[in-house]
Amino acid sequence: AILLFYMFQLIHGQPDYLGFISIDCGIQVNSTYQDSISNMIYVSDYGFITPGENRGISSDYVKPSLVKRYLNLRFFPHGARNCYTLRSLVMGNKYLVRAAFYYGNYDGLGKPPVFDLYMGTSYWHEVSFSDAGAFNWMDIIVVAPDDYLQVCLVNKGMGNPFISGLDLRPLKNTLYPEVNATQSLVLVNSNRFHMGPTDGSVIRYPSDSHDRIWTTYNAIPNSTEISSTSVIQNNLRDVYDVPSSVMQNAATVNSSRIDFSWSPSDPSVNISSKYFFIFYFAELQNVRSNAVRQFDIIINNKTWNKQPYTPTFQVTDYFSGILHGMENYSVSLVATKNATLPPILNAMEMYLVKPITMVATDPGDARAMMAIQDDFGVIENWMGDPCTPKAFIWRGLNCSYPPAGASKIMALNLSSFGLVGAISTNFRDLKALQYLDLSHNNLSGPIPNFLGQLSSLMFL
Repeated sequence: AILLFYMFQLIHGQPDYLGFISIDCGIQVNSTYQDSISNMIYVSDYGFITPGENRGISSDYVKPSLVKRYLNLRFFPHGARNCYTLRSLVMGNKYLVRAAFYYGNYDGLGKPPVFDLYMGTSYWHEVSFSDAGAFNWMDIIVVAPDDYLQVCLVNKGMGNPFISGLDLRPLKNTLYPEVNATQSLVLVNSNRFHMGPTDGSVIRYPSDSHDRIWTTYNAIPNSTEISSTSVIQNNLRDVYDVPSSVMQNAATVNSSRIDFSWSPSDPSVNISSKYFFIFYFAELQNVRSNAVRQFDIIINNKTWNKQPYTPTFQVTDYFSGILHGMENYSVSLVATKNATLPPILNAMEMYLVKPITMVATDPGDARAMMAIQDDFGVIENWMGDPCTPKAFIWRGLNCSYPPAGASKIMALNLSSFGLVGAISTNFRDLKALQYLDLSHNNLSGPIPNFLGQLSSLMFL
C-alpha cells in the first residue's frame, strides 16, 4: 500500500518519499517501473509536460547493457521552447536537477540535433553529441525561486530537441554554499570523479544519498590505487557530504608528485567563464609513526594550502576554489621535503559557475498565468516563464520590464483563443493588469465582480 501511494504521487507529478523525482521521458502515460539496482521508481512525464511525441530509438542502438530509460525519448517537432514543470517543491531550497539524453538515431536521420537547455529563464547549457551513439547528461545545482522549477528545451534551428530522462534530487541547504539565488553550479561532461579505480565503475544512489554520479578518472600518468574497507567519516565543517564509498579509494604514484591537466572540453567556456573546483582527501592507510604524507596542492601554479597539508586518517577533507575560464587547468600535488610518502587524491568535482542574470516574471503573476492555463487548457506557446526571456513571451501577453525587479503582466489579449467555460478566478491575481480582452471565445456564466476590483484595469 505504501509503495502504491508513492507511485500514485509520482504519476501525478509529486516527489516520492525521498523527495526524488525520476522521469523516463519516453514511456507511455501513467507507466512506472522500478530500477533493479537503485530500487528507484521511474515514471512517465505525464503531468510534467504536454507537447512533444514519444518514440523509441533505432534497434541498431539497442544493446543488452543499455538501461531502460534510454530505449525511448520525447522529441519536440513544434514550438521554439518546450518546458517541463517540476512542482511541489519548497521555495528557497536547493535541488540537483539532471537532464539525460541518448539520440540513438530515433529519427533515422543519423544526425544528432544541437539545442539549448534552460533552467527557468536562465541559460543552462548547449546540448550536443559527438555521434549518434553518444550519451549526454548534465547536472545543475540551483535554488528554487518558487515552489516549482522549469526545465526548457529550446530549438535553435539545428534539429528537433529531445530528452530521455529528467531527475530532481533535493539537497540540504547547507550543501554547496556557493549556490544561492544569484548563482548556480552546472556539471558538464561528467566532471565528478572518484579516483583510484580505472575500471569505469560508477557510484551513485544508494551509495550516494543525493544520487550524484561519480565516474572514474584515468588521466593521471602512472597512477596506482590504494583503498580501504573502513568507513570514511565527514568532518564537522563538511558542506559537500561525499559518501564513504567514494572516499574509500584514492589515486597515488610511486614518485613525489601527482601531475595532470584537465580540460573543460566545453566550447561555451571563455575568459569570462568561471569554474569551481573541489578536491577531496582522506588518508586510507595507517601511516607509521616514522612516515610522513605531506604535500602542497598547486592549481595553475598557485598553491591552495596555506601550510603543508597532511590528510586526516579516515576523515574527508577538501580544498575548493573558483578559477576563470581557461582551455586547460594544471593540477599538481607535490610532496614536501619532509614527506616520505607520495601524495594522494580521493575525488574531485569541476562545476561551471552560472550567474542568474535574467529576472523572472513576478511570482504572483507567473502562478496566476499557470493556473489560467490549467483552467482553460491553453497550449499555444504557454510554457516556461510567461514574460522572460522576451524571445519566448507567451502569446497574447504584454509585460513590463523594469530596470530592477520582476516583470509584471500589463495586458492580456486572449481574443479568439478558443476559451471555454467560466471566467477564471485567477485573473484577480494579476494586480498590474491594465488591458484584458476575452472576446470571441465560448465563455459562460456571470461576469465576475472581481474584474471591477482590478485597480489598474483600463480596458475590458
